[in-house]
Amino acid sequence: VQVEAGAAGKYRGLVQATQTIIREEGARAMWAGTIPALFLWVPYTAIQFTVLSKFKDAATEFERRHPGSMQSVPVSFLGGAIAGSAATVATYPFDVIRTLLASQGHPKVYNTILDAARGVVRERGVTKGLFAGVSVTLAEIVPASAVQFGSYATLKAQFPAMFEGNDFACGFAAGSIARLVVHPLDVVKKRFQVAGFSRSLAYGQRVDAEAYRTFFSAVRTIATREGLVGFYKGLGPSLIKSAPASAITFSVFEAAHRALSANFPTDTTDVTENTK
Repeated sequence: VQVEAGAAGKYRGLVQATQTIIREEGARAMWAGTIPALFLWVPYTAIQFTVLSKFKDAATEFERRHPGSMQSVPVSFLGGAIAGSAATVATYPFDVIRTLLASQGHPKVYNTILDAARGVVRERGVTKGLFAGVSVTLAEIVPASAVQFGSYATLKAQFPAMFEGNDFACGFAAGSIARLVVHPLDVVKKRFQVAGFSRSLAYGQRVDAEAYRTFFSAVRTIATREGLVGFYKGLGPSLIKSAPASAITFSVFEAAHRALSANFPTDTTDVTENTK
């Protein structure tokens, strides 16, 4: 839904898109791009939490050496932004391939990850192909990760009766907040990723690469052709995906952290605590 440029796109909403995909491509198509998504999210999450943990360790050590120096620094927000940026750059090619495989339509233009990767490099090159829209993505990820981790820490600190001991609910709320804040940038990013690439003509016109050459030209194109609502295309499916994904990620991390801490006691810092 997000990559459909204009009102004449094939998909016009969550229910209609789901029905059309299943009718024309089968239920299996609902998992299109799953393999590259796994290649993306497994290392992405590992890198994100590792960088965040190291950042908070460094912040704690700096505070120990210079008491009071970190009191006004929103460590959870800043650490989340840095961690998200590092993970994004490291795994970005898989994000491009995942989006391309999921949006190409039927009949398929690319059948496998390697096929899609070769096609991207052949049509656009490595930098402009596998890293298409990376600057826009970073503009999205920095506030998204900052809001997600910052909201998680803040919610736990400000509403202990509601969220203390309920990592799933807190993660769900943090993921929802982050998605609402950054969804317009996600739409722009996905248009960048698929602009100019081949896709089945039955799925609407190819996203014009010339109209999405820069961030501002992309924003202007969407605003002119689709209005404000264009920036919120696919918000429903994104919330359905992002909120529970965030809840599961934080829940699993917290459970693993507690288990490891109990069996292998160390002097590490909880990456989700509200350090200021």
